[in-house]
Order: sequence, then structure tokens, then C-alpha cells
Amino acid sequence: MIKMHNILILYNPYYQSDVIEQHLKILISKGKVAFSKIKSKRRDMINSHEAELEQIYESLNSSDSDGKYLQLFLTDYSNLFVAKVIAVTSEDMNEIAPEYYKEKRLDVEKWFIISDIRELVRNDFECVRDDYLANFTVSGHTYAVYGNAYVYPLIIKMKQETRYFEDDGKFYPDIYKSAEFLEIKRNLIHYCFGRSLINLMHPDSIENIISAEIEYLDNIANPLYDLSSVVVKYSKTMEQEIYAFVKVLMEQLAKIKPSILKIPYEVQGTSFTVSDIFENKPNLGTYKFLFKNRLIQDALEGNLLQNYITRTLPKVITELQDLRNETVHAKAPCHNA
Repeated sequence: MIKMHNILILYNPYYQSDVIEQHLKILISKGKVAFSKIKSKRRDMINSHEAELEQIYESLNSSDSDGKYLQLFLTDYSNLFVAKVIAVTSEDMNEIAPEYYKEKRLDVEKWFIISDIRELVRNDFECVRDDYLANFTVSGHTYAVYGNAYVYPLIIKMKQETRYFEDDGKFYPDIYKSAEFLEIKRNLIHYCFGRSLINLMHPDSIENIISAEIEYLDNIANPLYDLSSVVVKYSKTMEQEIYAFVKVLMEQLAKIKPSILKIPYEVQGTSFTVSDIFENKPNLGTYKFLFKNRLIQDALEGNLLQNYITRTLPKVITELQDLRNETVHAKAPCHNA
């Protein structure tokens, strides 16, 4: 088993009050985010383990580091998170970092490139201190919360080692969620989708499905409750997942027939080509229009998904459009509808 390196950093709300929230937004939207260790204003703070840290970073960044990562623990003593770090660099990473680094001209020491993050403790100092920090050792001694002279990033070891990212799933969509939210998600994984499909879904899709379930369960006893927002949330989920599917589909079909990328279409009077679809989300009707195009149908010839894409999926989209339009423009749906 590959040796796991663990590093601890104290993040200071003084620099930014919503440190984790800001990084989480970028992680959700871009799939990775850069977290920075800010240089201390105290010039006398020298990290005696700098050489060892550099060795850890070099090992992580090496060409044979496929699948390798280090665990970065982030705490302000009240909260504790652990991040999956896939690279460490001194290069400019502001493109995938919160804007406050640049706006406040913070002096960046290193960028830790994070691909996932887990919430371990929320607003509970005693739990952080007694259940986690007490499990950390620094140079052979238990981590000292009080009266220490640690310089961060701090190399730590765990008395009872835990690898928090052995599971192939993504944990960041669960940060700051309620117990009810997480319970419904567990049930959806167990009874409906399975973990592999949940992991493939867009975080917004998962958010919408679970939010819809919570709203429905909260009002299930009221036969007159307006379920329009529940229907809209499910509709948004379908739209998001269909869009994700179509982007992958067009990318693959364009490898067979590159001219597919030049197929024109319009959305509310604005002209596009299929090459724009990767950055500009079209409406549902556009997909049905594109699936009828001869170039696309020829590229699908003999494909296992040919019948699904040209026949089944357009029907599903039409049903979704009808249901959404009825919900928005007609009588509000309820239990008796």
C-alpha cells in the first residue's frame, strides 16, 4: 500500500470569513480548486520541516504519481475538513481559486490543488480537539492545541490511520448538508440509482432531486399542497442530465464526422452551431431538432444507442416539455391531480 502523507493547515477567518464556502463553489463548478497557504507576516517563522515538505510535494507531482494524493486537513479549531490534494505548486493558480486571494493581494506560499473535500466536524471545538487532533502526532508527540509553536503546513501522522478517499465517490456535494438531506441521499443510492450513477450525476441534479423529495415528504399529508416547485426541480434535473449526455454524445459523434460540429441551430433568434453546445446550454427542443439531422443519424448507424437517441429520447423530451409547460402554465399539480 502506498504511504499516505498527511498535512495540517489552520485557516484563518480573518483573511476571509467564508473560506471553505468560496472554495467549495469553485470545486463544484470546475471539478478542482486551488487552496493556498498564505505566507506569515512574521518573518521569524521558519518551517524546520521545509525540506521534508518539498520532498512530499515532489513525490506527489512526479510523473509516476497516477492515483496518488495527500490528505490535507483544514481547521479553524471549530470546524474540520480533509481535502484530497492531487498536486502542489508555486505557479499562478488564480484561475481555479477564489477571487479574494487576488483582490486582497494575499501573499501565496503554495497552491494545493484539491479534487475533493470531506466535512468531518461542524461547529464543535471539543470534538475537533478530542476526537481528531488528539489522534494526530507531530514529530512523535500528540498534537498540542495549547501553547504550541507549530509552523504550518504541518506534517502530521495519525495514531489510527484513516484514508478518507478510498471510496471512488465524491464527498464535496455533501458538505454543509442537513442530516435529513444525507439520509435521503443514502436511500436514493441504496434503492434507486446506486453509487456509480450518483457519482456521474451533476451536483445540481442531486441537489434538486433531494430538495424535491424533502419538499414532497414535508407536505405529503396536505392533499391541496401546490407541487409545482417539486415538478420544476425534477424537470431541472432531467434538463441538466440530458444536457450532460448530449455534450458527451456530440463530442464522440464529431470524432466520426467532424462536420457535425458545424450543424447550425437557433435558440430564441440567436444562431449557433453544434460546436457552441459545449459552452452554451440550448433548450430541450434543440436536441430533438439535432437528432433528426442526417449527419448525426448517419454517425449513429450501427451504434447500440441509435434507437434510444433517435426514437426514445425525443419522446422522453416531449413528455418532459409537456409536463413542465402544464405545471408552469396550467392548474397547479397536487396529490389529487
